[in-house]
Amino acid sequence: MLKIAAQRGVRVAWRPLGRRHGEYHSSSLALLNPQLSLTVQSATLAHELGHAHYSHVRTDEPVQHARQERLADEHATELLISDYDYALAERTVGRHPGILARELGVTLGIITAWHGRARRSRRIG
Repeated sequence: MLKIAAQRGVRVAWRPLGRRHGEYHSSSLALLNPQLSLTVQSATLAHELGHAHYSHVRTDEPVQHARQERLADEHATELLISDYDYALAERTVGRHPGILARELGVTLGIITAWHGRARRSRRIG
């Protein structure tokens, strides 16, 4: 994820963020909480890169904020899990989200977002 961030011109820094995993600033800066596991930091950076990809600006409007978070999560799934790898993992370990997350080296939140993106793409496609 660090290489992708560099390619996209997003600077990455680590700061204690309390309970938060990360932040994206419209100045192309992603902050990550160093107190979290590398798996969580990777998923968080992929999520923050989603905010950068969509040029999100912080909002307190709940509906817009929720939409931004969903889009950032779904973008993160595209960076972290290929459809092929997901299908292979599901055939190997089954459909339990927690086990899939462990097999794919991502967080449960990424698996949940992957399922949401897959459902929406089937409805659209």
